[in-house]
Amino acid sequence: MNILCYGDSNTYGLTADWKGRYPRNVRWTGRLQLLLGPEHYVIEDGLKGRTCGVPDTHRNGRSALDTLPVAIECHAPLDWLILALGTNDVKIDKTRTLAGAVEPMERLVRLAKQTLQPETQVLFITSAPLRAPVLGADPDFDARSVQLSQQLAEAHRAVCARCGVRHMDAGAYARTCDADGEHYDEANHAALAEAVARFILEHGKEDRT
Repeated sequence: MNILCYGDSNTYGLTADWKGRYPRNVRWTGRLQLLLGPEHYVIEDGLKGRTCGVPDTHRNGRSALDTLPVAIECHAPLDWLILALGTNDVKIDKTRTLAGAVEPMERLVRLAKQTLQPETQVLFITSAPLRAPVLGADPDFDARSVQLSQQLAEAHRAVCARCGVRHMDAGAYARTCDADGEHYDEANHAALAEAVARFILEHGKEDRT
């Protein structure tokens, strides 16, 4: 299977001190490759600051609505597209409402389905919610951001049900680290990878029956 993992800084593998990138065998995408084995090909496409659909005022190319179709074309054919996003949509300069965060996510999911081949499976993974340490670590987020991030999984699940794609709540398996309340540490990269591997293998079997 060809599996494109398209996400933000946690897919990129940014370390909690923001000074580097975890090695491939630590990042959840790289660990997913190890768990699935060489007969599968896991493609990493992680970008710091990537949103579902809201442009960034400081950096170009952060809206997935603008860049996802190119990524799909670059890496086709795909058996799975995994979208792992959510955190950056609740930044202070992006939205102050749940609806404002979810609307571009729904547009992104619908765009993905329109762009992909019909047989490609889509899994949207809602990022694990922000936690209190982010308030002192990243000025792009505030208490409202933390609150909204805690509501994203349920809202994303409803969108995925409407659009006919699969959903996973990363927060059910992993949590953001104590250092910055925003990024995964090594243990949580591993936990997420294990959950995604189980999900893909389980649903892959369902698709073959």
